Amino acid sequence: DNVSPIQEPRTKLTDQLTNLGFRVWPSQANFVMVRPPEGNAKDLYESLKQRGILVRYFNEISLKDKLRISVGTDEENTVLVNALKELVI
Repeated sequence: DNVSPIQEPRTKLTDQLTNLGFRVWPSQANFVMVRPPEGNAKDLYESLKQRGILVRYFNEISLKDKLRISVGTDEENTVLVNALKELVI
C-alpha cells in the first residue's frame, strides 16, 4: 500500500472544510487551498492568528480570497476546524 501518510488527514480535513462551506481545491500536497464561504480570507487569517493558529494568506489579486492551510496532525486539524466553526457559522 503506497498511500502517503498525509492522504488520510488531508481527505478528512478537506471533507470538514467542505462541510463548513469552504471551496477546497484538489491537492496532492501537504496543504490545501481554500476559499472561505464569504471570501473573507484576510479576516479569517487574522482571527486564526490571534488564536495562535497559523495559515498562509497571500495579498495578491488572484489569491486574496483564499487561504493555504497545511495539513497537520489530527489534533491540530481538529483545533483548526473547531476555530473555523466559531468564526464562519
